[in-house]
Parts: sequence; C-alpha cells; structure tokens
Amino acid sequence: MADVVRGTVLLNFAEVVRGLGGNPDAIIRGQGVNPSTIGNYDSFMRYSKIGHLLGAAAEQLDCPDFGLRLGQSQDIHFLGPIAVLLRHSESVGHALEGVCRYLYVCAPPDIAHLRRGPHRTAFTYSIALRYVAHRDQMIEKSLAVTMSAFRLLLGSDFVPLKVTMEHQRISPPEIYQGLFGCPVEFGCDENAVIFPTSALSKAIAGRDTAALAMANSYLALATPEFSLLDNVKETTHKLLKINRANLVAVAEVLNIHPRVLQRNLAIVGTTFEQILDDLRRELSQQLAASGMRVMQIATMLGYSEQSSYARACQRWHGLSPRQLVNLQKVRKADLGGEVPTGAGY
Repeated sequence: MADVVRGTVLLNFAEVVRGLGGNPDAIIRGQGVNPSTIGNYDSFMRYSKIGHLLGAAAEQLDCPDFGLRLGQSQDIHFLGPIAVLLRHSESVGHALEGVCRYLYVCAPPDIAHLRRGPHRTAFTYSIALRYVAHRDQMIEKSLAVTMSAFRLLLGSDFVPLKVTMEHQRISPPEIYQGLFGCPVEFGCDENAVIFPTSALSKAIAGRDTAALAMANSYLALATPEFSLLDNVKETTHKLLKINRANLVAVAEVLNIHPRVLQRNLAIVGTTFEQILDDLRRELSQQLAASGMRVMQIATMLGYSEQSSYARACQRWHGLSPRQLVNLQKVRKADLGGEVPTGAGY
C-alpha cells in the first residue's frame, strides 16, 4: 500500500490551528513537513505524517477534538474530483458507491465500503495501514467529512441512526452529540455511519451529467497508479521469487494487518489465495517454456511438493507438468525460439 496522500487531506489545517491560537508553521515544520504541500491537490506527502500532524496539533493546542474540527472545516472539497462525483451522481447510493470505488485516488490507504441491509445501511471507513500515529484523530476527521457529505446529499437536517468508532472516546460526549446528533458508540468493530437504507434511493437535485462524466473519466485514468490490487499482485510476485509469498508476509510488506488485507481484497471481489493462484498459473507457462525441470518449476512457484504442483497444473491447464513443458517447447519453436509472453519472472 502506497504511504502517500494528496496534500488536500490537510486543507484548512493552518486556519483551524490559527483559530485555536496556535502557530501552524511551527507545528508543520516540527513534523518535518513542507508547508507548501498542505492543502495542495497536486502535492503528495507521506500518509503517516498526517497522523503525526493531527496528534501534534491536538496535544499542543490542548484540543482533543482537533480531528473533528478539521474535518468539519473541510466538508467534501478536499476530495477534488471525488467531490464532483458526489455532487452530480444520479442518487445517494450511486454517489456513495463512487466514493467507495475511488477514495484511494485521493488517499490510497483509505478504504470505504457500503454495506446494504433491508432497513439499515452502513457506510464504513478504515485505514489499511497497520501502524498509524493518532489513528483516532484520523478517523474522527474522516467521519466529520463523511457527515458533511451526507448532509450535502440528504439535507442539512440529516441525522444518522448511529455512528460507531473503533477507538475509545477522546473528547467530551457533547462534542460528538453536537456533530452527529445521534448515539455514538466507541470500542466497536468498525468505524461506520449507519442510516436508513431508503436514503440510498434519493435523487440528487441539480446534478450536472457533463461534470459527472468528466470526473469519472479523470478518476478512471487515475486508479491504476494507486490500486490496492496491483500493489498486492506486485508484492506477491516479488515475494514468490524468494519463496515467501504468503498472506502474512505480503501484509507485512504493505504495512497492513492480514485480516484487513483480506477484508479489503474481498471488497474488490477477490482473495489473496486467488491472486497467488492466478500468478502461479501465469508463471507456470513461462517457466515451462524456459527449459527448467518440473521439480525446479514447482520449487520456484513455491510448492514444497511436486505432487501439489502437478495437481495445480492439471487444474489450470488440463495437462500434467511434463505435458505443459512439451507444449511450451512446441510453441517456442513455432515462435522462432521466443518465450511466450507472460508476467516476467
């Protein structure tokens, strides 16, 4: 997972700090951040620095709800083209699905998910990175922005059924009541805004279909650079070369808890096991064409026993490992000695 985020994640940071009587430049530079990146959509900074900045501001200004204040000051504008998508989607459901699909364009480690139920729906938010300083401040800032988005889409009087947070409460209860207007529970399994499912069907008034098309085009082009799936595939490929391609090792490299990684892969419709299996299948053809012995191929694909590779080869190609080697030799000869295209071991 890329530990980078657009500078707009800290939009209005300086203004909020000044409003509390603080010196924003001192806090920013104290955390080793260039002030010019703050609030700049075209600038990137390390995601891990965001938590340090929010935590430093909260502590130095004696303001435990700093994250909430910053999120309220930002509303949805820091999301750039994702804000356009929100404002101009056909319905609330389409808008929230768009956020879930494209949030990582703005902040790659952030994961949003819409879990629909017959009567209640949960919009959940999590940070894929396993270790984040002041995660509670980060989460509260994001949930404050989430409330701004809901009130833009559903009206300023929108109140959720319930809000849940994974961390323990860090501000007085009245602070949360003033922002969310509903019960807020802490120490829960997920960070979520829970609301009536019927709200998803509400049409968005004043939408501009041309603006929506432009936002979708931009976001579709931007996604490959930040794809969680691509990061997992690339990392798995690298670890396979040193016989360490397993869920725990990949999660460690990406700085994500293994359970969180599996959960986020499920959101995009796959599993780590499926990614590893697909990669092995693709590489098996390339390695079979290289002249390696079957036992060597099995080892390079991470199988401890040749019989396990044989079963996988039959499942992938309907061939035994030896038959696959012979087939690839024939194909290589037909191509004038060139190895068939593949992932590149």
